[in-house]
Amino acid sequence: MRSPWKQVAPLALLTMTVFSPIAKADAAYITGGNTIYKWDTASNTVTPVVNAVSSLDSLVFDASGNSLIYSVIGTNQIGMFNLTTLSNSIIANVGAGAADMTLEPGGNTVLVSDAFTTTISRVDLTTHAVTTFNVGTRPDGLAYDNAGHLFAVLGLNEVAELDPTTMAVIKTISTPSAPDGLTFDSTTGMLYVGSDDGGFYTVDTNLTSATFTNIGAVVDGVAANGNLLYLVVRGTDALQYNLTTNAITETSPGIGGADDIAPLSGLGSQAVPEPGSFAAIGMLGFGLLAGLRRRFAR
Repeated sequence: MRSPWKQVAPLALLTMTVFSPIAKADAAYITGGNTIYKWDTASNTVTPVVNAVSSLDSLVFDASGNSLIYSVIGTNQIGMFNLTTLSNSIIANVGAGAADMTLEPGGNTVLVSDAFTTTISRVDLTTHAVTTFNVGTRPDGLAYDNAGHLFAVLGLNEVAELDPTTMAVIKTISTPSAPDGLTFDSTTGMLYVGSDDGGFYTVDTNLTSATFTNIGAVVDGVAANGNLLYLVVRGTDALQYNLTTNAITETSPGIGGADDIAPLSGLGSQAVPEPGSFAAIGMLGFGLLAGLRRRFAR
């Protein structure tokens, strides 16, 4: 009889290979003026992807990772560009100042900050229906953590946790001169917020501490992938920042009107699962292995 371990080895190999986490993003998508650009960090080149009819602000990927959803702050619209078919369309109109966005858990809706008002809009990506919530002050950056908690930059100077159903403010923490970009990094478990004071804030998800890091550049858009932050310097270019060494490791070529960056991990990224998803699937693999061991041990 053949060894049962020879029977299950391919499955073990598959588990180890498929579920290895991705440490670095080779491509980052960034808005600048009327254009979405692709920053290839391996070759450090920037290439235009698609042009819009007016000034762009934020962008996220849909749940498939095939389409970019973007906000047109100049016309208060939400557009969608398919990277495979190259089709481009406007799917919704929202409140004044369509700005920062986040894909919501489940992937069926996006939230959009209406930065010229005090409202956040929820856009259904299937029906294109829009629901509006008043948060009482100007909203900007939006992000979910991997536990489903929703965070927003409010009033240009604080980060708040919001109720994802009603958008009611649950609690806040002061982040002076932090008017825009917000992201969550599941590797560090922290929020990162761009600042006009020349750097970014690191904020814990309990909103008990906010630490400022000065890099000498006005940071607008922020994305995280592993221990790397990708920071959009307002109007000029993008930086790659190593959280382990606290050093800028790469600077992109110039990006005219640079504003925001699509997420590089988790919700709104090109379908890179969170570590929690890897763990869940990994446990499934171990369960299958255990079942095979019992089968062949008989």
